[in-house]
Order: sequence, then C-alpha cells, then structure tokens
Amino acid sequence: MTKVDVCVIGSGLVGASTANALVRQGAGRVLLLDRGNAGGGDSALTFGMVRRHYTNPVLIQLSMAGTEILAHWDEEVGVGSGAYVPTGYLLPVPERLVDACRANVERQQGFGLDTHLLTPSEIHDVEPLLSLEGVAAAAYEPAGGVCDSRLMIDSWLLDALGRGLELRQHAPVSEITFNGDRATGVRLADGERIEAGQVVVATGGWSPEVLAGIWEVPFNLVRIQVAVLRLPPGQVAPAAVTSDAVSNVVVRAAAGRDIWVVAYQADTPIISVRDDCQLPLLDGYENAIRRPLAERFPSLAHAPLVGGWGGAYDATPDWHPLVGEVPGTENLWICAGWSGHGLKSTPAIGRVMASLVTGQTPTIDVADLAPDRFARGFENPCAYGPGARA
Repeated sequence: MTKVDVCVIGSGLVGASTANALVRQGAGRVLLLDRGNAGGGDSALTFGMVRRHYTNPVLIQLSMAGTEILAHWDEEVGVGSGAYVPTGYLLPVPERLVDACRANVERQQGFGLDTHLLTPSEIHDVEPLLSLEGVAAAAYEPAGGVCDSRLMIDSWLLDALGRGLELRQHAPVSEITFNGDRATGVRLADGERIEAGQVVVATGGWSPEVLAGIWEVPFNLVRIQVAVLRLPPGQVAPAAVTSDAVSNVVVRAAAGRDIWVVAYQADTPIISVRDDCQLPLLDGYENAIRRPLAERFPSLAHAPLVGGWGGAYDATPDWHPLVGEVPGTENLWICAGWSGHGLKSTPAIGRVMASLVTGQTPTIDVADLAPDRFARGFENPCAYGPGARA
C-alpha cells in the first residue's frame, strides 16, 4: 500500500498551487491525483482576468498577494510563466452603486492597492472605446490585467516534480477513507488504497461527488460562458479588461484579433452535476452578449462570433470560497467554491493551504472563508450583492 504525508485531489489551479507549496515547505511525501489530465477541468476554461476589486479584506489580500506572485514569477516560482500582462482593470458602475464602489476603492487603498475611482470624463483616458451611457463612475486598477491558467498549472507542476512531487493522472478517487472522523487516505477507482496523513480536496465543481456521504458541500453550479469574437483588420481592440456593472458584460482582448466576451445573465442555468455542463455555447448566447456589447462597446458589437466555451462557477451562498478543514472531520481539507474568483488568488491560496495542512499560521487570515460559516449563520457581505463581482 502506498503511504504519503499529503494527498491532494485535483490538479487544477488550486491543487497544483497547493502541491507546489507543500513540497516547497518540506511537507514530506506529497501525492497529487487527478481523474483526467492535469489542469483539464474548469481551470482550463477561465476568462483569465486579474483584478483585486473585492469587498472583503480576505479576498483583497489573497488577490493582491496572488498578483504579486504573478508579477514576479521568475523569483517566486522560477519555472515557466503565468503570462501575466497588466492591461488595467475597469469596473464601470451606475449611479446606484457609486457609494459602494467608492467604499470598496477606499478599502483596497487601505491595503496599499493602486486603485482609483474615475469620473466619466476620466474613463475615456483609460478605455476610449467605452460608451458612457448609464455610467456614473468606474473603479480602475492600473495593474489589473490577464494571465494564463494553463501556463500557471504547468509551471507549478514542473517545478514541484523537480522537487519530488508525485503526480498521477487518470487516477480517479472513488472514496476517502476514515478511522472514525479522521481521514486516513483515499481509495482509487481501480481499488488501490493510498494511506495519507492529510487529504486535500481541490476538485472545484466536482467536490460534491468527492465528498458524497461525508459533507454536503454548500454551493450551486452556475453555468458561465465565454464567447470569442474576431475583430476585422484595423479594428481597435479594448485596452483594459472591463467588467461593466451597468450592462453586465465583461470584455477583454485575447490573442491576435480575438476578444472574449461574457454576459452575466439573470436566468443563468443551474447545473446539478458538473459533468452535465456542456462545453459548447448554448443556443441564444450570441444574442445575450450582443445586446450589452452594443450598449457598452458599440464598435465591437458586430464582430463575428468564431468560438466559445461553457463551464461552471462553483458558487457558494456568499460567493466566497470554502477554505479549511471539512466540518466534522480531521485531517481532511477543502479549498473549493471559488465562485469565479480563484484565478489570481491561487498563487497565494496554495501557500495558505500548505500552511494550514502543516500546522503553521498562514500569512493571510482566511477565517472568514471557513467551510462551516454558513452553518454558524455567517456570510461574507458583497458590496454589489451576491454574485460574480463579490
């Protein structure tokens, strides 16, 4: 029987970052398992946006620390790249959200973030393509931008493998084993038993299946879709990554002449099982993006649709992740439920998880993300209401 000190289930952004941090911290023998290819789940489907505009200190600090690692990847990781490009991040808001946006900006400034509240006349200096209809102000982060999740995962894994990480792909877990309330390891679908001192569940939207019969994971699976449009030759692409709180459209430039577009829809489908989420765009989504795109970026609205994909947010009731020991257990940890916010925070959360698992105090206090918070009646507030902007 294989014996390891830590078994991490799931090799997406969270799992790869956590495994990398564990081996760097000298956590002993670390095994990383994935039911498919490394990084082949929702981490491969991200929009790639980097921003630190959050309501609560814990997400502000995690996203700031994560972005610092992205910006200094050579020194922090030393292998590969996160492909971080600081394009700027812009959050236009309507009049009813100006006070909430200002309060968020001031809170973030208190943590040392370079961010500002722009007036409509200042917004055009940042994003000339933006129509100002209905826009009262905008939060702006010059160091916001984009990064590449797949490069991040590959880089963490290459570095960790060189430090002794054991990676098994196509090794689905059928059961987490226990002695009383204490997790003792996992059993694979082929029957192999792996003994582990600590088990970390980093399986995103698949976490309810992994933890079935152990704990009812408190999140819904909310479909999210990314449309790819191709600009005609000579068409100017948007400069900043823009998440418009007026029309609920999100836009970024991508490779070549492509732009990626997301529309936050009130009638977004809820998915019962993550594997039921279709990868292709659903019928009607093109119309769903063109209406808000015409409102906020008129010059981009008629670019032809050339592709796209769908995935799922693992959305908790307060749209904040679940980070900590699984309630009612010992030596079993979860880091999931990121609700669409994980990408830029994963460089930092991997280090936090490694500290928690090895009994050290993390540099960032994540107590407000405790998995049992909903049972205790606590929810993190969201300045713009529960949703993807948190």
